[in-house]
Amino acid sequence: MTTRPQDLRASSYGLTLRWLTPFRWAPRALLRAGLDAGRAWAIAPLRYRFAVYAQDERGAWRVVRQRRFRLFEVLKVKIYAATSVFAASAKLGIARSVAIPCYPEEGLAANLLHVIEVVRRLRPDASVYVDWVLRGTEVGFRYGGVGDDVWSRLFRPLGAPSRDTAHRAATRVDFAFWGTGKDHLQGKRLQHHRDLYHRVVTSRLEVTNERILDAVRQTRERFLDGRFCIGVHRRVGNALVADLQSKGYVPSIEALINTVGSMLTVLTGQGISDHAVFLATDDAEAVAAFRSAFGATLVIREDVQRTTFDAPEVHFRDWGSLSITDAEDVLIDAILLSHCNVLVHASSSVSTVASIMNPSLALVRI
Repeated sequence: MTTRPQDLRASSYGLTLRWLTPFRWAPRALLRAGLDAGRAWAIAPLRYRFAVYAQDERGAWRVVRQRRFRLFEVLKVKIYAATSVFAASAKLGIARSVAIPCYPEEGLAANLLHVIEVVRRLRPDASVYVDWVLRGTEVGFRYGGVGDDVWSRLFRPLGAPSRDTAHRAATRVDFAFWGTGKDHLQGKRLQHHRDLYHRVVTSRLEVTNERILDAVRQTRERFLDGRFCIGVHRRVGNALVADLQSKGYVPSIEALINTVGSMLTVLTGQGISDHAVFLATDDAEAVAAFRSAFGATLVIREDVQRTTFDAPEVHFRDWGSLSITDAEDVLIDAILLSHCNVLVHASSSVSTVASIMNPSLALVRI
């Protein structure tokens, strides 16, 4: 077979185009990386203060040493955050193939936010694979057994397993998704942020888990549709959760109840008597308090694993104590919160996911 000169030229031209393709996306990637780095500088540190934690004999996390950040520590963290985020964001914007691993110390909602922040930064023709296959080394992401693919049991896969050469997106790039950074954006900036990520959710993510879809549909039909719904997300008030709040503490159960009670009084005054209060919580103590306060108005999902302030959060429990059902429960709560009219919340990944799923959801931060 004879190779013609024009065939060689065409082949060479194709190789040149493939080599130059990443540079086509470089200006946009660098611009976005600069914006991400600026946000990281403004928000860092992501924790309220310097703290050292340890587990006691019962497995509960306790603060063993704590102090506020010193100025030089803050500057050091800001410099590192800005430079690492710039590099990570720029790489995402030009990579042809990306694998998104799970953060082994985070729960379901936080890891979902990481997928969303990464997908938002990919170039349009990039291939992406969410690698949520459990390896047995996870600390806070134990939704099954070793070898289970958590993503494919919840969502439609975004792509096939990636090649060894794929870029692994293991760095947090949008600091407004993490720790105290969740309270950084407000007003129009926050709304714009929610709108941008909502487009990612609607265009790229699809829940395919039948238990999730059925639970959301049945709960809406029985309790929420046609009623004014106040959603409440209560995080258990332990030391780790408190350190991730911009105010340095978790709002009390009483504060949440009083806030919701005031809102119900206003609704009644406006002639809106058909309302519901949907409580999503991992705090076992909050359930009885909300039932006492709101009675038949309260909607809460039963048979969900919960914890107390002196015990580990649910997603930190031992292997074998969790399953894919617990991941499903987190996602069900987040979706139902997104179908409410108002969301009363502290800083949490579940609340952030709900606010992105429904950018029209009114947020009340206490």
